Amino acid sequence: MLHQIADLRRKGNWKAALELAGRLTQNHPHDHNSWIALSDINMNIGRYEEAIDQARKARGLDSKNARTHLQLAKCLVGGGRKIEALPVLKNAEKFVSDKEELNDAIGAIYSICDEPEMAAKFHGRSVRANPDNPAYRSNLALVQRMIGELGEAEQNFDKAIELNPHDYRAYYARSDLKKWSTTDNHIGQMEKLLKNGIKDWRGEVSVHFALAKEYEDITDYDNAFVHVKSACDMQRRHTRYSVDDDIAAMHRITIVHTAEAISSLGDGYITEEPIFIVGLPRTGTTLVDRILSSHSSVYSAGELNNFTVQLVNVIQGSKNTQKIPKLQMVEKALEINPQVLGKSYLESTRPKTGHTPRFIDKFPFNYLNCGMLRAALPGAKIILLERNPMDTCFAMYRMMFMGIYPFSYDLDELGKYYISYRALADHWQQVLADSIHVVRYETLVQDTENEIRKLLDYCALEWEDSCLNFHENKSASTTASAVQVRQPIYTSSIGKWRRYEKQLAPLAENLRQNGIMVE
Repeated sequence: MLHQIADLRRKGNWKAALELAGRLTQNHPHDHNSWIALSDINMNIGRYEEAIDQARKARGLDSKNARTHLQLAKCLVGGGRKIEALPVLKNAEKFVSDKEELNDAIGAIYSICDEPEMAAKFHGRSVRANPDNPAYRSNLALVQRMIGELGEAEQNFDKAIELNPHDYRAYYARSDLKKWSTTDNHIGQMEKLLKNGIKDWRGEVSVHFALAKEYEDITDYDNAFVHVKSACDMQRRHTRYSVDDDIAAMHRITIVHTAEAISSLGDGYITEEPIFIVGLPRTGTTLVDRILSSHSSVYSAGELNNFTVQLVNVIQGSKNTQKIPKLQMVEKALEINPQVLGKSYLESTRPKTGHTPRFIDKFPFNYLNCGMLRAALPGAKIILLERNPMDTCFAMYRMMFMGIYPFSYDLDELGKYYISYRALADHWQQVLADSIHVVRYETLVQDTENEIRKLLDYCALEWEDSCLNFHENKSASTTASAVQVRQPIYTSSIGKWRRYEKQLAPLAENLRQNGIMVE
């Protein structure tokens, strides 16, 4: 019956697969494989709470089997509960031994959980056990990029591509490792791939973005833009998304999340541990994260979605799986107990946090939550990043955000989103006043020491030279800026959009007509 379920899944018949797996657990309630099969189907169709419960049953039936622990960890990650997955992975480690595919699976989940050092350990085991497996090589290279082993990552990507020329993800990740030259690049190799045809549209997107990066490195900006646009157009065609929904939500926040409404919620949870870094992607959030986390009192916890998860839980209850519409969430947020929200958020970050006096949460979408952050955690620090609008928009457009930030796949939608975002950011600055610290990217990279001193003063941290020498920070970075943050401050990204001024003219005009200065 497990073979029948697998066949139904391959055909995309999830309903029939779910029914068959359900019957399997009824007929064999003490078989952990039956519960893993049912759990995995529910996870893939987005029923995470059911999947988690079923994975726990599987683990209870065979707690000395690495696969049962891995299934539970995968379900927890899928349900947005990454931190809860970490101790489950620790248990899985005990039963993995030399099984290369299980070591690779553990490494993959550690990587998703923003633990690239641990991921490298297990992916490395898989590569040593089977050096000619291209997937193992590619997975190891991806986490080596995060931990700064760029030369080793390049070698492993090259080997992975040699072993499997259709590992399209590897082409894109390799393109970002360094600046390529006219004599050292992979443009011919990748153009040939496109000419021969790529069946998987996601693979084609990866290759287009990789070509755009390498063409830009050799200053062929026309070809670079052609490939960026091809990649983004393809992503947009395969994405169900309405920018109007996000615009409506941001606008509603500016209407109802006023200073009076936020203050009327009452007292929040008192702690000075969290430092929230918010702002659109590619605005310097990772740079500020690296600067602050170079301080001995500060730990970077990465991009945690915990605040949003806990806000939803407080609003609708952790066991209520019925999704509340965005606009309704905006209204209901102002009915919660901020102290409960603040405490539940802090507790949900453990044990990843709590071992230093301060920690950073760099989840970008918290720009939607600034008012609730201040209400729930009045002692927390909120740092908002700003950058030139055109540089911001183009930096997002040219980045492969596969499956996330869908507003960045189309320049017209990107402009509309940015206009609404700008209104929201201005709203928070007015509502929160001096309790939110604004960092402008251009000023930070041009007057670095002075801006870092202001940043540390706002966070009530003493000066440490390590913050100025952030590029020497050896800790991992799991963001799109993992390579850039290992370099000293540079100003070459200022005004980068002007290389594509002709192609971006409609976007610039749209922003200007809505009162946003682009120069």
